[in-house]
Amino acid sequence: MLEMRKHIRQSLSIKLTLDILFVVVLVFSLSLGFLYWQSRNIIRQEAIDEATHVLDNTALRVKGFMVEVETATRNILWLVNLHHDKDSLLKYSHRIVANHPNTNGCSITMEPDFFPGDSYGFSAYSVRLDEHSTSEKDSVATVREEEYDYYSKVWYKTPRQKREACWVDPFDDYNDGTLSSPEMIASYCIPLHDRQGKFIGVISTDLSLKRLTETITAEHPYEHSYFMMLGADGHYFVHPDTTKLLKQTIFTNTDPREHTDIVALGYEMINGRTGHMEVNIDGKSHIVLYRPLEGTQWSVALVCPSNELLRGYNRLNYILLPLLIIGLLLLAMGCQRIVKHFIQPLGLLAAELRQITHGDYEKILPTSQRTDLIGQLQNNFCQMRRSISQHINDAEKTKQETEQRTSELEQATLLARQASEQKTQFMQDMSHQIRTPLNVVHGFSQVLRDGCEMMADDEKREVAETMYVQTNALDYMVSKLLTVSLIESCQTINIDDTVSCNDVAREAFENASSLTPHNAEMHLDSHVGDELTIQTNRHHLLIALTELLVNALHFTQEGSMTMRIEATDTVVNFIVEDTGPGIPSDKADFIFEKFTKIDMFTEGLGIGLFLCRRVIMLMGGTLTLDPEYTNGSRFVVSIPF
Repeated sequence: MLEMRKHIRQSLSIKLTLDILFVVVLVFSLSLGFLYWQSRNIIRQEAIDEATHVLDNTALRVKGFMVEVETATRNILWLVNLHHDKDSLLKYSHRIVANHPNTNGCSITMEPDFFPGDSYGFSAYSVRLDEHSTSEKDSVATVREEEYDYYSKVWYKTPRQKREACWVDPFDDYNDGTLSSPEMIASYCIPLHDRQGKFIGVISTDLSLKRLTETITAEHPYEHSYFMMLGADGHYFVHPDTTKLLKQTIFTNTDPREHTDIVALGYEMINGRTGHMEVNIDGKSHIVLYRPLEGTQWSVALVCPSNELLRGYNRLNYILLPLLIIGLLLLAMGCQRIVKHFIQPLGLLAAELRQITHGDYEKILPTSQRTDLIGQLQNNFCQMRRSISQHINDAEKTKQETEQRTSELEQATLLARQASEQKTQFMQDMSHQIRTPLNVVHGFSQVLRDGCEMMADDEKREVAETMYVQTNALDYMVSKLLTVSLIESCQTINIDDTVSCNDVAREAFENASSLTPHNAEMHLDSHVGDELTIQTNRHHLLIALTELLVNALHFTQEGSMTMRIEATDTVVNFIVEDTGPGIPSDKADFIFEKFTKIDMFTEGLGIGLFLCRRVIMLMGGTLTLDPEYTNGSRFVVSIPF
């Protein structure tokens, strides 16, 4: 036993055979199981389809008899509506039974007050006599019934209440000593109405339940199968056990807790559904196929023992086991032979690789033209050597990329340091910008406090004006900082204001003139009328235009500052140009960044142009610097209509 285990561990062919056999057996079993499952489903469905076909044919035959009764009744209806006298009604009743052998009887019954003087009403009744009648002439008997209580009969009350033609559940209408059928019958009843729509009677044609049963049970598809038919309330109309007919329902003596399948079948049938169901009847499994009879509340069913209906379905189990054993044996034998055939040449390749293990590691085997396992392994070894070289090159490339990423990280660190320095510079500038007007206001307030009585009115006004200008500048600076902090987190700005282009430009001029002292001349050159308006945000547009004007006045020591308003088909352009020092071309994008200034020694916080571009962009417009303008700076604000 130990020698066998050692041989198995050392034998590659046996190990591969066992591994391959395990996989093949698993796949084979799954495939066979799937085919078995599919085959069983197909066989089961075919058996059920065949039984369903039998049931459908039976239902068609039954419906044929019923249609014959319905047609016979409707064909005589127009004559009954034309002739209401007693002799005609007797003749029509006799004609229906005599001309249609599948009918058992016919009654044409009128209301009690239809014929004057008849307090009991009138009924023309014809019935087919039994098969032992002496001649064809007396095989149908017709009588008039004038003192018979037919108003309480189900075949009269039902159509009278429904006011429409209907089938009445089978019933026993035999009365000893009268001309009546001894068989249980089902009746097709049509209410009669006069020309004013008043109910006057009923015409009822009978179908023998015995003939109906013979029709249903004419076909016997399986040895122990049988048909049954239920009424609207579950009563048996057709069943091999005649003691149940009309006396018991499918729910009689059925415990719902123990026979839930039979109860479910009953509700399926009385509710007029079509299908099949597996039911346990008398301790044996049966498959019941059921469907309603069209035009009635009845349901017919074919009851088949499961072992008979699914004989082919069960026979498949006896085929599968031998097939599985034979298939596994063939697979084991085939796997062993195939593995031995392919494992045998591996020794040749092992010898060639041994030369590499004892010699030059750089030696590369030549590629092989063989397509068997040896050729594949040899070619794979050569490919592996080339792959190692490729991986070394890739490692060098990765090293270079890492160095580049390191350089990028160092650059990012430098930028972060610069950003920190910008932040520090911004805080210093902001402190200076705030402290300057505060110092002016503080100084002049002391002057007013200590020497107010000695100052002339003109001096007081000048001091007040200076304090007003400085407080406006301080307020504008704080407002700009707040606007920047709010606008950075916004994704959109409401543009619900209808703004006049000229009005907003004039207001921006007034704001800019009051916010900063200047020596430059200010010009407003509008090429549009006062009636031209745009849909935008007035507050934020005014902030942007005011900031551009303040910026232009701040850097224009002499000369002029001009705002032009021009319009195209799609946009309105607010153009602000000055005669200041201008902006170098390499700083054209730099000036729009936050906390940046071309000259760090000039006044300002470095957020004005950033705020303008951000606000205008959120309103759907653009702010650009015109690179072709060389007499100073020119900014173009474009707002769409």
